[in-house]
Amino acid sequence: MNSSFSNTFFLFLLSVVAIFASNSNARLVAWYPLDESSAAALAVTENVSGNDASLIGYDADPAFSYVTRGVSSARQNLGLAYQFDKDNTIPAGGGFDLGAVAAVQPTDQFTIAFFFQPQTFDPFDRFFETLVGNNNAQQGIRIDTGAAGNRVRALVRSAAAGNTNFTHPTVLKNDGTWYFFAFRYDSSGLDPFRLTLIEMNGDLVDETAITSATSAAPTLNTGAMSFPHAGNSLVGVQLPGADNANNFGGVIDEFAIFDNSDGNGVLSDAQLLGVFNFGPSGVELISSFTTDVASASPGNPATLSWVVDDSLDSLVLDDGNGGTVDLMPLTTAGEGSTAVTPAQSTTYTVRAVKGDAANVSTIRILAGAAPEIASFSSSDGLISPGSSVDLTWSVAGADSLSLDPDGVDVTGNTTINLTPAATTNYVLRATNGSGTSTAMVSVEVIEGPVPVHRYVSSILGEVNESIWNDLVGDRDWGFTGGLLGDPLQLPSANTNIMAPYTTVLTDGSNGASAGTFQYNQFSAEIWFRPGELTADHQVLFETGGGQNGLGALITDTNVRLIGSTLNVRNLDVTISTVGLNLADFIQLVITNDAEADLFTASLRDTFGNVRSVSEATDVTVGGNGAGLFTWASVNLGASPSDLGGRTELPDASPAGLTGFSGEIGIVNIYDQILDDTAIGEAFDRVATIGQAPDGLAVTAISFDDDTNQLTLTWNSINGQSYLVEFSSSMEDEAWFELDDPIVAVSDETTQVFGLPPNLSKLFFRVVVATP
Repeated sequence: MNSSFSNTFFLFLLSVVAIFASNSNARLVAWYPLDESSAAALAVTENVSGNDASLIGYDADPAFSYVTRGVSSARQNLGLAYQFDKDNTIPAGGGFDLGAVAAVQPTDQFTIAFFFQPQTFDPFDRFFETLVGNNNAQQGIRIDTGAAGNRVRALVRSAAAGNTNFTHPTVLKNDGTWYFFAFRYDSSGLDPFRLTLIEMNGDLVDETAITSATSAAPTLNTGAMSFPHAGNSLVGVQLPGADNANNFGGVIDEFAIFDNSDGNGVLSDAQLLGVFNFGPSGVELISSFTTDVASASPGNPATLSWVVDDSLDSLVLDDGNGGTVDLMPLTTAGEGSTAVTPAQSTTYTVRAVKGDAANVSTIRILAGAAPEIASFSSSDGLISPGSSVDLTWSVAGADSLSLDPDGVDVTGNTTINLTPAATTNYVLRATNGSGTSTAMVSVEVIEGPVPVHRYVSSILGEVNESIWNDLVGDRDWGFTGGLLGDPLQLPSANTNIMAPYTTVLTDGSNGASAGTFQYNQFSAEIWFRPGELTADHQVLFETGGGQNGLGALITDTNVRLIGSTLNVRNLDVTISTVGLNLADFIQLVITNDAEADLFTASLRDTFGNVRSVSEATDVTVGGNGAGLFTWASVNLGASPSDLGGRTELPDASPAGLTGFSGEIGIVNIYDQILDDTAIGEAFDRVATIGQAPDGLAVTAISFDDDTNQLTLTWNSINGQSYLVEFSSSMEDEAWFELDDPIVAVSDETTQVFGLPPNLSKLFFRVVVATP
């Protein structure tokens, strides 16, 4: 046992706003509090009928486990939670199996509710699943992250011709933010299909917040389901095994199902309010649970105090390491206290039970340890001058808090609003008697348009070879076979790109995927440097899917842009890369104005060359995902028909379709059309115009009389094709090719040519070969 208890009595009074809601109209039939500590038995405890769940992807060795129990929840009064990790490269992940009993497979007039903190974003990752595959002839429910990967979608199948599915409009964050979600389904009700999603800030809310956070599906294509559903009821995973692709990455807590056993339908907004504020019981049993110190030296006491309902059935304190104490004898008129002596940092949980209702609340006391900074985030990572940001943090065990660069005292606060004048690194310092802990958040201030999604590979703290974090929005790229160059094997002479991405394989099986980018006014800025180019079409970027989407590809002569709407390719244009400096990173900007039916694209190199194309056409970006280095709109590298803009018609793939063999260093996505000025501003943030080689100047020439061989050396651009021509008169019509085109491999090219014997005079010139 790591802590001891004594019967010291200490009164503590805290004023709270108590919001009560009765669950008389819908019965709680399944409730998984997920309050087990890491030392608890392996069963996932079910509170109502004892239908305990089994863990998926759990290992006693944390190094091999995809499930971590005993992590912090969204609020103190929600107790502990489970974290589920995932690995897209295997694939593997963690969750739990509820089985197939009726309580966890509702058929109609039900509410499913839970709290969650997303940490990864991939399309269609599962929160809850009772379906198997995508056949509408089956029965069941699916709650997932939707096509974009950063939303919440619910789907119902009832063996009807179609299914009913709807995605809540809220865009999720993966910066430590917690959410409350509820799905209410009543096939015969006035509002049959409703999703409620609330971003949490630690505070309780009122009924208005529930109502305003609720969105309804516009149509219903399904009726009551039948029991049993197609598969087992699963939380966090797609299939009963851990080795499936669409596993959830993040934390889940208080998973609950309410059904219509009394015939009165789903939870009302008022009843759902109780679930949000106090957990699935919907009533407040614990008003406060506090400590007199946040940290203590090992072996020194701390006092825990509580204010609870004065007619409880039980009240138990648990230290998470096997030590429990009955607090009922220490409680008088709903108030009490006890002393604890933690030998190490300990999370204490108090559990109150009254009839069918239960509440938990937690406190963490650090013993001989510096403060723990659970999260430190900014509401925006990239802003324009004059804009403000909210910095928010969660810290345990701190006696004082300060915020640099100005040393602002923020002790006792959890958020602050600031307006940085320039790009600023904010450092949170949390201090107690055992030391100081720090965390940093960077806020970038830029002129010109601000992207809604931003990816910069050179910010090494924000990237790894599996995940390329979104610095602004909440749509990370997940890599398969990703490589991160640190430092560059070939330095970039004229850009600030220091560590770009490449892939292990370039056959289309490796690359990155993310949720789709659907904006009526869409711009994508991609900084890339080609590898070996051939006539094959290498995929740089794509989004939306084959039927409705966009794709950017590159060959040895051009960048090709394709786009489609309703499975018809409406866009197919190219920009020549001949003469561009492909030895350094180059800026590609794609814009699609769906309102004006206008597409544009431009290439800018670091020698000052600009090429562009525009087309009046109707291109739609669909709901499937996006890909870098390969096609990934549905499953990365799977069917080429998923390539954005390809269409799903037979034999529609561009010739030699394959993965990109080069490097990508920056991707910016905008929800507006970038004009030439904005594109120039974006270019200047990354690159400077360098000095191009001195034209096509011939720098050396020699002739060997014995072999009749001419040796020419000239300035060149890597990847550019050249022709050497000769003439005896220098007249325009009298120039002839001396040999086949020559592709330069550096900034200087030397070539030897055989000449006919006995020539008295010839003129030579070097020209750029045109496609």
